[in-house]
Amino acid sequence: MERKLFRPRSMDEALSQRAQYGKDALPITGGQSLLVMLRNKLIDPQILLDLEPLGELRGLHRQGQGASVGAMTTFFELISSPEVRRAIPLLGQAAAKVGSTAIRNLGTIGGNLCHNEPGADLPPALLALNASVELRSSKATRKVPLADFFRGFFETAVAPAEILSRVEIPAVPQGARVAYLKHAISPEDLAIAGVAALIVPGENDGAPARDVRLGLGGVAPVPFRASKAEAALNGKVLNDETIRAAAEIAAGEADPMSDPHASADYRRKMVKVLVRRAIAAAMEGAERNGHGKA
Repeated sequence: MERKLFRPRSMDEALSQRAQYGKDALPITGGQSLLVMLRNKLIDPQILLDLEPLGELRGLHRQGQGASVGAMTTFFELISSPEVRRAIPLLGQAAAKVGSTAIRNLGTIGGNLCHNEPGADLPPALLALNASVELRSSKATRKVPLADFFRGFFETAVAPAEILSRVEIPAVPQGARVAYLKHAISPEDLAIAGVAALIVPGENDGAPARDVRLGLGGVAPVPFRASKAEAALNGKVLNDETIRAAAEIAAGEADPMSDPHASADYRRKMVKVLVRRAIAAAMEGAERNGHGKA
Protein backbone atom coordinates (compact mmCIF):
# COMPACT_ATOMS: atom_id res chain seq x y z
CA MET A 1 0.00 0.00 0.00
CA GLU A 2 1.30 3.44 -0.93
CA ARG A 3 2.04 5.63 2.07
CA LYS A 4 0.31 9.04 2.12
CA LEU A 5 1.52 12.33 3.56
CA PHE A 6 -1.03 14.74 5.05
CA ARG A 7 -0.22 18.29 6.13
CA PRO A 8 -3.10 19.38 8.37
CA ARG A 9 -3.73 23.12 8.45
CA SER A 10 -4.92 23.16 12.05
CA MET A 11 -4.70 21.13 15.21
CA ASP A 12 -8.39 20.28 14.88
CA GLU A 13 -7.76 18.83 11.43
CA ALA A 14 -4.78 16.84 12.69
CA LEU A 15 -6.83 15.43 15.57
CA SER A 16 -9.68 14.58 13.21
CA GLN A 17 -7.31 12.56 11.04
CA ARG A 18 -5.89 10.79 14.09
CA ALA A 19 -9.44 9.95 15.19
CA GLN A 20 -10.28 8.61 11.75
CA TYR A 21 -7.14 6.57 11.09
CA GLY A 22 -5.85 5.85 14.61
CA LYS A 23 -2.50 4.08 14.79
CA ASP A 24 -2.33 3.98 10.98
CA ALA A 25 -1.77 7.77 10.99
CA LEU A 26 1.56 8.67 12.56
CA PRO A 27 2.38 12.30 13.46
CA ILE A 28 5.73 13.69 12.28
CA THR A 29 7.46 16.37 14.31
CA GLY A 30 11.19 16.65 13.59
CA GLY A 31 11.16 13.26 11.86
CA GLN A 32 14.75 12.36 12.76
CA SER A 33 14.00 9.13 14.62
CA LEU A 34 10.91 8.33 12.57
CA LEU A 35 12.83 8.26 9.30
CA VAL A 36 15.33 5.78 10.72
CA MET A 37 12.52 3.48 11.85
CA LEU A 38 10.78 3.74 8.46
CA ARG A 39 14.04 3.00 6.64
CA ASN A 40 14.61 -0.10 8.79
CA LYS A 41 10.96 -1.17 8.38
CA LEU A 42 10.38 -1.13 12.13
CA ILE A 43 7.10 0.73 11.55
CA ASP A 44 4.77 0.85 8.54
CA PRO A 45 2.12 3.57 8.94
CA GLN A 46 -0.31 4.15 6.08
CA ILE A 47 -0.43 7.89 6.70
CA LEU A 48 2.13 10.41 7.92
CA LEU A 49 0.75 13.58 9.54
CA ASP A 50 3.25 16.39 9.09
CA LEU A 51 2.70 18.75 12.04
CA GLU A 52 5.34 21.26 10.93
CA PRO A 53 2.78 23.88 9.73
CA LEU A 54 1.05 24.03 13.13
CA GLY A 55 2.52 27.12 14.75
CA GLU A 56 0.45 26.60 17.90
CA LEU A 57 2.71 23.64 18.72
CA ARG A 58 5.84 25.80 18.79
CA GLY A 59 7.47 27.98 21.38
CA LEU A 60 7.76 28.39 25.12
CA HIS A 61 5.15 30.26 27.13
CA ARG A 62 5.35 31.18 30.79
CA GLN A 63 2.52 29.92 33.01
CA GLY A 64 2.92 31.68 36.33
CA GLN A 65 6.34 30.60 37.52
CA GLY A 66 6.22 27.51 35.31
CA ALA A 67 6.42 27.06 31.56
CA SER A 68 4.59 25.37 28.70
CA VAL A 69 6.67 24.16 25.76
CA GLY A 70 5.06 23.32 22.42
CA ALA A 71 5.74 19.82 21.11
CA MET A 72 7.23 21.19 17.86
CA THR A 73 9.83 23.30 19.67
CA THR A 74 13.28 22.26 18.48
CA PHE A 75 16.33 21.51 20.60
CA PHE A 76 18.04 24.55 19.09
CA GLU A 77 15.16 26.79 20.15
CA LEU A 78 15.45 25.46 23.70
CA ILE A 79 19.22 25.99 23.78
CA SER A 80 19.02 29.53 22.42
CA SER A 81 16.04 30.67 24.52
CA PRO A 82 16.98 33.32 27.13
CA GLU A 83 13.94 32.23 29.14
CA VAL A 84 15.17 28.62 29.27
CA ARG A 85 18.65 29.75 30.29
CA ARG A 86 17.21 31.96 33.02
CA ALA A 87 14.39 29.86 34.44
CA ILE A 88 14.94 26.25 33.28
CA PRO A 89 18.70 25.85 32.74
CA LEU A 90 18.54 22.08 33.27
CA LEU A 91 16.38 21.76 30.14
CA GLY A 92 18.86 23.82 28.16
CA GLN A 93 21.79 21.73 29.39
CA ALA A 94 20.11 18.49 28.30
CA ALA A 95 19.06 19.89 24.91
CA ALA A 96 22.65 20.98 24.27
CA LYS A 97 23.81 17.35 24.71
CA VAL A 98 21.50 16.01 22.00
CA GLY A 99 23.15 14.55 18.90
CA SER A 100 24.65 16.65 16.15
CA THR A 101 23.96 20.23 15.07
CA ALA A 102 21.60 18.96 12.37
CA ILE A 103 19.61 16.92 14.88
CA ARG A 104 19.43 19.84 17.31
CA ASN A 105 18.14 22.08 14.51
CA LEU A 106 15.43 19.67 13.34
CA GLY A 107 14.61 17.44 16.31
CA THR A 108 11.75 18.45 18.60
CA ILE A 109 10.90 17.99 22.25
CA GLY A 110 7.65 16.20 21.38
CA GLY A 111 9.26 13.82 18.93
CA ASN A 112 12.04 13.04 21.40
CA LEU A 113 9.57 12.09 24.11
CA CYS A 114 7.22 10.11 21.86
CA HIS A 115 10.07 8.11 20.32
CA ASN A 116 11.16 7.13 23.86
CA GLU A 117 14.67 6.04 23.00
CA PRO A 118 16.17 4.80 26.32
CA GLY A 119 19.37 6.83 25.90
CA ALA A 120 17.66 10.13 25.04
CA ASP A 121 18.89 13.23 26.88
CA LEU A 122 15.73 15.24 27.56
CA PRO A 123 13.70 12.70 29.59
CA PRO A 124 16.02 12.54 32.65
CA ALA A 125 16.06 16.34 32.86
CA LEU A 126 12.31 16.67 32.40
CA LEU A 127 11.70 13.99 35.03
CA ALA A 128 13.86 15.92 37.49
CA LEU A 129 11.79 19.00 36.64
CA ASN A 130 8.53 17.16 37.49
CA ALA A 131 7.27 17.76 33.95
CA SER A 132 4.02 16.46 32.52
CA VAL A 133 2.69 16.21 28.96
CA GLU A 134 -0.57 17.38 27.42
CA LEU A 135 -2.20 14.74 25.22
CA ARG A 136 -5.02 15.91 22.98
CA SER A 137 -7.65 14.03 21.00
CA SER A 138 -10.71 15.29 19.14
CA LYS A 139 -12.78 14.43 22.21
CA ALA A 140 -10.64 15.35 25.22
CA THR A 141 -7.40 16.74 26.58
CA ARG A 142 -5.55 15.01 29.38
CA LYS A 143 -2.43 15.73 31.39
CA VAL A 144 -0.04 12.86 32.13
CA PRO A 145 2.92 13.13 34.52
CA LEU A 146 6.09 12.28 32.65
CA ALA A 147 6.81 9.59 35.24
CA ASP A 148 3.69 7.77 33.95
CA PHE A 149 4.22 8.57 30.27
CA PHE A 150 7.00 6.09 29.44
CA ARG A 151 5.62 2.53 29.28
CA GLY A 152 8.44 0.41 27.83
CA PHE A 153 11.02 0.32 25.04
CA PHE A 154 9.74 2.83 22.46
CA GLU A 155 6.29 2.73 24.10
CA THR A 156 4.43 5.66 25.62
CA ALA A 157 1.01 6.58 26.99
CA VAL A 158 -0.07 8.28 23.74
CA ALA A 159 -3.33 6.65 22.58
CA PRO A 160 -3.97 5.99 18.85
CA ALA A 161 -6.28 9.03 18.56
CA GLU A 162 -4.02 11.40 20.53
CA ILE A 163 -1.25 13.87 19.76
CA LEU A 164 1.26 15.14 22.30
CA SER A 165 0.71 18.89 22.11
CA ARG A 166 2.71 20.46 24.95
CA VAL A 167 5.17 19.74 27.74
CA GLU A 168 4.28 21.43 31.03
CA ILE A 169 7.04 22.30 33.49
CA PRO A 170 6.06 23.53 36.95
CA ALA A 171 7.92 26.26 38.79
CA VAL A 172 11.45 25.25 39.67
CA PRO A 173 12.37 26.01 43.30
CA GLN A 174 14.25 29.28 43.66
CA GLY A 175 17.95 28.65 44.14
CA ALA A 176 17.84 25.11 42.73
CA ARG A 177 21.20 24.01 41.37
CA VAL A 178 21.22 21.75 38.35
CA ALA A 179 23.40 19.60 36.13
CA TYR A 180 22.94 17.05 33.36
CA LEU A 181 25.79 14.67 32.57
CA LYS A 182 25.96 11.77 30.14
CA HIS A 183 28.42 9.07 29.19
CA ALA A 184 28.39 8.12 25.52
CA ILE A 185 30.71 6.64 22.92
CA SER A 186 30.93 10.10 21.35
CA PRO A 187 29.24 13.40 22.27
CA GLU A 188 26.77 12.95 19.39
CA ASP A 189 25.67 9.46 20.46
CA LEU A 190 22.81 8.45 22.69
CA ALA A 191 23.69 8.14 26.34
CA ILE A 192 25.03 4.86 27.64
CA ALA A 193 24.01 6.43 30.93
CA GLY A 194 22.66 9.90 31.68
CA VAL A 195 21.92 11.62 34.99
CA ALA A 196 20.07 14.87 35.66
CA ALA A 197 20.45 16.34 39.14
CA LEU A 198 18.35 19.11 40.68
CA ILE A 199 19.42 20.13 44.17
CA VAL A 200 17.87 22.69 46.50
CA PRO A 201 20.60 23.13 49.12
CA GLY A 202 20.11 24.14 52.72
CA GLU A 203 19.92 27.82 53.56
CA ASN A 204 23.44 27.77 55.02
CA ASP A 205 26.63 25.89 54.23
CA GLY A 206 26.48 22.52 55.92
CA ALA A 207 22.69 22.60 56.26
CA PRO A 208 20.66 19.59 55.05
CA ALA A 209 19.47 19.58 51.45
CA ARG A 210 15.86 20.66 51.09
CA ASP A 211 15.15 18.86 47.80
CA VAL A 212 17.13 16.36 45.74
CA ARG A 213 15.90 14.99 42.42
CA LEU A 214 17.74 12.52 40.20
CA GLY A 215 16.54 11.60 36.70
CA LEU A 216 18.25 8.64 35.02
CA GLY A 217 18.31 7.55 31.38
CA GLY A 218 19.89 4.77 29.35
CA VAL A 219 20.02 2.36 32.29
CA ALA A 220 16.52 0.85 32.28
CA PRO A 221 13.76 0.11 29.76
CA VAL A 222 12.41 3.61 30.45
CA PRO A 223 13.92 6.77 31.98
CA PHE A 224 13.05 7.12 35.66
CA ARG A 225 13.53 9.02 38.89
CA ALA A 226 15.91 7.34 41.34
CA SER A 227 13.43 7.77 44.19
CA LYS A 228 15.28 5.64 46.74
CA ALA A 229 18.52 7.51 46.15
CA GLU A 230 16.63 10.80 46.42
CA ALA A 231 15.13 9.72 49.74
CA ALA A 232 18.61 8.89 51.02
CA LEU A 233 19.70 12.49 50.37
CA ASN A 234 16.63 14.60 51.08
CA GLY A 235 16.98 16.23 54.48
CA LYS A 236 20.61 15.11 54.73
CA VAL A 237 23.87 17.03 54.59
CA LEU A 238 25.43 16.43 51.17
CA ASN A 239 28.96 15.19 51.73
CA ASP A 240 31.16 12.51 50.23
CA GLU A 241 29.73 9.79 52.46
CA THR A 242 26.05 10.51 51.85
CA ILE A 243 26.51 11.10 48.12
CA ARG A 244 28.48 7.87 47.62
CA ALA A 245 25.83 5.93 49.52
CA ALA A 246 23.08 7.45 47.38
CA ALA A 247 25.01 6.65 44.20
CA GLU A 248 25.16 2.99 45.26
CA ILE A 249 21.42 3.04 45.87
CA ALA A 250 20.76 4.61 42.46
CA ALA A 251 22.83 1.90 40.78
CA GLY A 252 20.64 -0.66 42.52
CA GLU A 253 17.52 1.03 41.18
CA ALA A 254 18.80 0.80 37.59
CA ASP A 255 17.70 -2.10 35.40
CA PRO A 256 20.12 -1.90 32.46
CA MET A 257 20.45 -4.25 29.51
CA SER A 258 23.54 -5.22 27.59
CA ASP A 259 23.87 -4.15 23.96
CA PRO A 260 26.75 -3.68 21.49
CA HIS A 261 27.58 -0.32 23.09
CA ALA A 262 27.87 -1.36 26.74
CA SER A 263 27.17 -4.23 29.10
CA ALA A 264 24.55 -4.01 31.82
CA ASP A 265 27.27 -4.13 34.46
CA TYR A 266 29.14 -1.25 32.84
CA ARG A 267 25.99 0.88 32.68
CA ARG A 268 25.29 0.21 36.35
CA LYS A 269 28.84 1.25 37.27
CA MET A 270 28.40 4.44 35.26
CA VAL A 271 25.29 5.28 37.30
CA LYS A 272 27.45 5.40 40.43
CA VAL A 273 30.00 7.63 38.73
CA LEU A 274 27.51 9.99 37.08
CA VAL A 275 25.30 10.42 40.14
CA ARG A 276 28.32 11.53 42.16
CA ARG A 277 29.57 13.80 39.38
CA ALA A 278 26.16 15.30 38.59
CA ILE A 279 25.51 16.20 42.22
CA ALA A 280 28.99 17.71 42.51
CA ALA A 281 28.53 19.64 39.25
CA ALA A 282 25.16 20.95 40.39
CA MET A 283 26.49 22.10 43.76
CA GLU A 284 29.61 23.68 42.29
CA GLY A 285 28.10 25.15 39.12
CA ALA A 286 26.88 28.67 38.48
CA GLU A 287 23.55 27.71 36.91
CA ARG A 288 20.76 28.06 39.42
CA ASN A 289 17.08 28.58 38.85
CA GLY A 290 16.55 32.30 38.48
CA HIS A 291 20.29 32.91 38.29
CA GLY A 292 21.39 31.06 35.16
CA LYS A 293 23.58 32.81 32.68
CA ALA A 294 21.60 34.81 30.15
